[in-house]
Amino acid sequence: MMDCAITRSPGTTTQAPLATLCGHRRSPIGRRMLAAPDQRRCLPDGMGVEMRTMRDGWGVRSAMRAGDGAAGSVLVLNGRGDFMEKYAELIHDLSGRGYGVASFDWRGQGGSGRLLGDARGHASDFAPWLGDLAEQVAWFRATLPPPYYAVAHSMGAHLLLRHLSRHPDFARAVLLSPMVGLQAAPIGPWLARHVAALACALGNGEAYAPGNGALARGLPGTLRQRRLTHDLGRYADEGWWLEQHPEWALGGVTNGWLNAAFASIDALAAPGVPEGIGTPLLILTAEGEALVDNAATVRLAARLPHARVRDFAGAGHELVREIDAIRLPVFEAIAEFLA
Repeated sequence: MMDCAITRSPGTTTQAPLATLCGHRRSPIGRRMLAAPDQRRCLPDGMGVEMRTMRDGWGVRSAMRAGDGAAGSVLVLNGRGDFMEKYAELIHDLSGRGYGVASFDWRGQGGSGRLLGDARGHASDFAPWLGDLAEQVAWFRATLPPPYYAVAHSMGAHLLLRHLSRHPDFARAVLLSPMVGLQAAPIGPWLARHVAALACALGNGEAYAPGNGALARGLPGTLRQRRLTHDLGRYADEGWWLEQHPEWALGGVTNGWLNAAFASIDALAAPGVPEGIGTPLLILTAEGEALVDNAATVRLAARLPHARVRDFAGAGHELVREIDAIRLPVFEAIAEFLA
């Protein structure tokens, strides 16, 4: 029986690049505390950052912090082009409620190297990311105490769903703006799918896809900012981190990435795949979504045995980096679901 309710709401290790750390202050309201604004630009004290070597020798920048042992542990998975520190505020919030937390930069982005040796966001297949995720989940489960949860954003949510279809490793999971389908602006998903496939067939898989190019973070008020978040301070945090670590910057996607993304989306939507995911899921979507396809998310959710969808009015793609009027209800929904 489907539990799909749709509601609307207002390996080995080596030393990794150093992370900015800061203390986590307890609040008189205890478990309901949220991170202070200055904690958006540091990871919590005690969050060890290391470079973990995957089976094929690739280094994946990873971080982990123990919790109080009673609440359980959360794996935070970021999206395409992201890095762990972009979600420092979320990591602080989860740590403040006693959870152990782990996260990592996907191979090819953040501090985990580049697939083409430059800033192009490339992939020829999502399989290496799925392999990395399986290794990272095993590390997470072997090191931190249960129960095990995941909070995953966009591409990270897509990869988590594919992982869950094979490995029921989590008691519950929250999916933020999951990449179940793509809007693929400026040409739309149907044409983008065929253009990417043709480009790859012609040997142009490593070229930027139409509408993509080198990273242009843009100033507050730009289209990119409005698509991601309406909070100018949180938007500026990303730029601050990239000023400290310009090597973390990643450009737009290549034809190869787009072709691989559509193939992985098809694999997730194949008959029997969503129906076989038994993990309870909370899916949070943004009413103002301009990157992923919310209609595709709703269709997939209807096929998941234990999924609830909640849409947030006025929100952009990055729900946990939105203005407080949106972000606070988003985090409370996450905390309530995991409790």
